[in-house]
Amino acid sequence: MILVDTSVWIEYFRQNETIVQAIQPLLRNQEVVTLEPIFSELLYGVRNKRERKIVESYWQVLPRIEYGENSMIGAAIFANSNDYHNLGIGLMDAIIIRSALEGNHLLWTLDARINRNLDKNHIYHSRKLQ
Repeated sequence: MILVDTSVWIEYFRQNETIVQAIQPLLRNQEVVTLEPIFSELLYGVRNKRERKIVESYWQVLPRIEYGENSMIGAAIFANSNDYHNLGIGLMDAIIIRSALEGNHLLWTLDARINRNLDKNHIYHSRKLQ
């Protein structure tokens, strides 16, 4: 499964044609998984009811990685042990990275810091973007 990061979803919802073409087959084949903090970020950024309904509709149908008690503390410890603070990777990104790694999911992100610092075996690379 592929954990699609907030940065990719933003481009998808903005109808970036390259991203839309790359993510549609993944959605059709049920290869996308999500996480509550990602959709929390997306919902935080909506500007009207129509956008909120669209984001919420995806949240309702996508499979989710369990996000439970001590997730924040665990992510902070994980981030600290990987020196993410000094790499410019924030806590929210650490939560997402940790969730992808623990679930053995590939992470699809447009975040340059994550792409530069995370082992390439854990990053999803769409053929449509190459």
